[in-house]
Amino acid sequence: MAWRPTQYLKEGELDNTIPGKVTGWMQFAGMKEKVTFELEGDFHRDIRGAKIRFTGDGSDNDPEAARYMDGFSPNQKGKVGDITAGMPPHDYTEGMPYIEWFSDDNGRVVLELDHPDHPQGRGRPLSGCASTSQGAGPVDEPLPAILARMGDRCQT
Repeated sequence: MAWRPTQYLKEGELDNTIPGKVTGWMQFAGMKEKVTFELEGDFHRDIRGAKIRFTGDGSDNDPEAARYMDGFSPNQKGKVGDITAGMPPHDYTEGMPYIEWFSDDNGRVVLELDHPDHPQGRGRPLSGCASTSQGAGPVDEPLPAILARMGDRCQT
């Protein structure tokens, strides 16, 4: 059974600017410290090579948060599952961000974000055909805008 802490997510940032590696952090209601990430793998093609920042609706006033998050490791190490903004080219989901990883301590973890304008991008995602990271400096804008600016460079 997967951990599904979406409703407790407050904010986070994941970085895939180094090919084959995802690092970052997330803050969850019910946890005093930020959760850090060291994962092997890459984002899906729509955001591969980018750094993403996202928010959730988690609240420290939620009486269930601490109980649900009890036992969740503050140091997430493992492998990337499916991490996508849900934008073209569609490899997994369409229209909504989906963040999945396989933690050495907690097993499968899934966040299904219901904010189509999130996550925010930092850097430039690779085109659907690219296979290496080619960051283009920092930008802070919704990923749909970044992808529209890039255009469809490759048929899926």
